[in-house]
Amino acid sequence: MQVVDAILTSVTQKHLEDAATLWEPILRGSGEEDEYWDWVSKSYRTKFLPGDELYAIECDGTTQGLMTIDILKKRCYIESQLRRRLVYIRALATAPWNRLAITNPPTYKGVGGTLIDFAIARSSEELGYQGRIGLHALPGALVFYRKLRVGLLDCGPDPEEPDNLNYFETLRTDR
Repeated sequence: MQVVDAILTSVTQKHLEDAATLWEPILRGSGEEDEYWDWVSKSYRTKFLPGDELYAIECDGTTQGLMTIDILKKRCYIESQLRRRLVYIRALATAPWNRLAITNPPTYKGVGGTLIDFAIARSSEELGYQGRIGLHALPGALVFYRKLRVGLLDCGPDPEEPDNLNYFETLRTDR
């Protein structure tokens, strides 16, 4: 495995253009669960909802991953952490060429994990939430989230979620 330099930054118009012009044509008809996600719309939402933020990973001048988070409105579900603030990951995607299901071997590995690590760092270092994060996972991403070494607990299907998606949350005991 070769480590490469990348930039993790707030999303710019260029990142959104990459998603629309480079990602979408590959994803349409791919059967990937996020094939119809519209990152321009997700970006628009972050401009009007306090606490919503959008980030990108860029390598070799091209957007390799995108993530939108909510840093204000969500609270922990795990009983021992109940009602503590966390960073909620609304959406996370890697470029199609970084997905084993589309490109074997993927161009870059670790993009999704790096975005998760960033969310944890944002939660811990910048916001004082002790690294707590939460997210609802698409069915095809369950194995990915279960294998992460950051300690995400699979809380099972969330009956309050319209699609009954599994909810994951970091299990932290620090106060």
